[in-house]
Amino acid sequence: MNPTRTIDLIVIHCSATPDGRWTSTLDIDHWHAQRGFRRDPSAAARFNPDLRSIGYHWVLYPNGARAAGRHPSEVGAHARGVNSRSLGICLVGTDRFTYPQWGALLDQLRHLCAAHRVPLQLADASNGYRGVCGHRDLAGVNKECPGFDVGDWLAGDMLPLRNHSLELPK
Repeated sequence: MNPTRTIDLIVIHCSATPDGRWTSTLDIDHWHAQRGFRRDPSAAARFNPDLRSIGYHWVLYPNGARAAGRHPSEVGAHARGVNSRSLGICLVGTDRFTYPQWGALLDQLRHLCAAHRVPLQLADASNGYRGVCGHRDLAGVNKECPGFDVGDWLAGDMLPLRNHSLELPK
C-alpha cells in the first residue's frame, strides 16, 4: 500500500446490471473506458494490466468471489471529489444481492477498515465523510447506487437486508 495515500472512506457501489447475473471486471473496464476513465499506465503495468480503465478497487460477484480492479495504492475513479482518499467496492447487480455477496462485502469491509483504520460507521457530512457509505450518500450525487441504504445495513449489524437479498439459482 502507498503510505502517502491516506484512506478514510470506503464507498460501496453496484454495477447496475441484472441482479444475480455475472458481470466481469473486463465488462466494467470496457464501460469505464467508454466513459473516459483511464488508469495511470505505470500503475496498470504493475497491477492488473488487462484492466486499463476500471475505476473500482474490488468487484464482488454473485457467488461471493472477489476480483481486484485497481490496486489499493492507486487512486480510484468511482466517486468524484473523494477518490484520492477512498476505496471503491462494486457489488455486481443493482439492488438485490446474493448471500455470498453480502458475506464478501462484510469480510472485505472489516478487512479494509482494520487495515486502513477507517471507522466502521456511516460516513456523512456530520463526520466529514469518514467511514463507509454508498455512492448515493455522497454530497451532490443523484444516484440510487448501490441500490440499498448502507446506513440501514450498518445499523442492522451488517446482516443481509431482507428486501435486497437474492438467492442464487440452483
